Amino acid sequence: MSYFFKIVNNTKIYYLILFILIFFNSWISYDNITFNNYFNSSYQEYCNFFKTFNFNVFSVKGSTFPIWGYGLIHLFFGKNILITLVFQQFVTFFTLIYLDFNLKKFKIIKTINIFRFLILISFPWFLFHTQMWPKSLASNLFIISIFEILKYIQNKKYINLFISAFLFGIMLNFRSDSIYLFYLITILIFFLKPYDLSNFLKKTVFPITTLSLLIPWMIFSYYQTGKPLLTSSNSGHVLFTGLGQLPNNKWGITPHDRDSLKTKLLITKFEENYEEIEYEAWNGVKEDAFLKQEFFNLILKNPKEWIKKCFFSFRLLILDPFYVGNVGNYQQDKFSNILEIRKLEKYVYQFEFMKAYDLVITTNWKFSFKEIFQFTYTLMVKIIGLFVMLIFLITFFLSIIRHRNLIFKDSVVGILSLVILYQMAISIFAFHMPVYNTSSYIFYLLLTYLLFQKYLSIKQ
Repeated sequence: MSYFFKIVNNTKIYYLILFILIFFNSWISYDNITFNNYFNSSYQEYCNFFKTFNFNVFSVKGSTFPIWGYGLIHLFFGKNILITLVFQQFVTFFTLIYLDFNLKKFKIIKTINIFRFLILISFPWFLFHTQMWPKSLASNLFIISIFEILKYIQNKKYINLFISAFLFGIMLNFRSDSIYLFYLITILIFFLKPYDLSNFLKKTVFPITTLSLLIPWMIFSYYQTGKPLLTSSNSGHVLFTGLGQLPNNKWGITPHDRDSLKTKLLITKFEENYEEIEYEAWNGVKEDAFLKQEFFNLILKNPKEWIKKCFFSFRLLILDPFYVGNVGNYQQDKFSNILEIRKLEKYVYQFEFMKAYDLVITTNWKFSFKEIFQFTYTLMVKIIGLFVMLIFLITFFLSIIRHRNLIFKDSVVGILSLVILYQMAISIFAFHMPVYNTSSYIFYLLLTYLLFQKYLSIKQ
């Protein structure tokens, strides 16, 4: 292991290995990459809109879901999977080089070779960027944006704050679920030293720049709905269906897009014909506001059930923390014994280990040689993700116990903790999906390493 650390200490060799691993994970996933998932049909409509600025291209009247950023990728690259994949992974490669360079330059961590090793085994992160979705570009913009804030903390140069805000604003045009994190970071920036009036005014560059980049979307959404929006209009749907992640919940909600109770409530409220309504039509502004209100009403009626739901979501967050890829085409059910695999996963999440054991023993597994590799690789990625999450939780809680005011005294730790806790809060209180949490994967690694190095090291 020490020999390997010496190898990755060589920057050129590290970059070469990094490139090979990104290429390898893209290659084994390539057969299962498609534009048929993740609302790409809606992004194609945005692409057509950018070409003509004709609002009649949208199949759903008043469409503001999803937010339009990935439509630009369709505009530039069309539906060419190879070119889009190369672009996404190039940005990923650049982001990791940027991270590596700045970690060394600003001496945020002492020994870069160990952290480089952690990056090289970050298979959840490499696989995360193999799919045709806005999460890839958004997460890379997110990393650089947050790191520019860390650079500002180190050198107090407002150009870093401007770059951070610029990238954060672009990112919000790809994924709008970080909008509340924007508010929190803005507040935190104003609490950072120095506090005088001149610097206070200079700090306004962050919120002003970020919000300025959302003005085009606000104009578009105003034309579509009569109301300027900062985000897409599906948060109510996410909150409502998130309640269904608790098995056998008293609300009778399931964690599915077309949950029957949600559909019934919407039809009753808006008197629509169910047979004529597509899923995207339920993501209008009025429907979104209604589902948010129903979400809070259900919690108020049964707060104990919601607490149970949050504990169960936290369990899911620990057991299924990060994206494991689609090297076996699990998403389209083109994998042997896929039903048994999902049932096995369900038993494990619910701690029904005897049922899981019986399922393994009694199932006639029909994996081909290729599928054995795909399943083994996926399982390895899963284990790495579990290990990262568990080590993070242990390191974080031990650091807080030993240094109670750590988050408030160390600004770098504070920013990184805010990012991770925000993402964890979405998983616990709203809806847990590993792909959402994976956008912060690099921050999990960095904060864990930083805490262990500065506050839990044996030498200290």
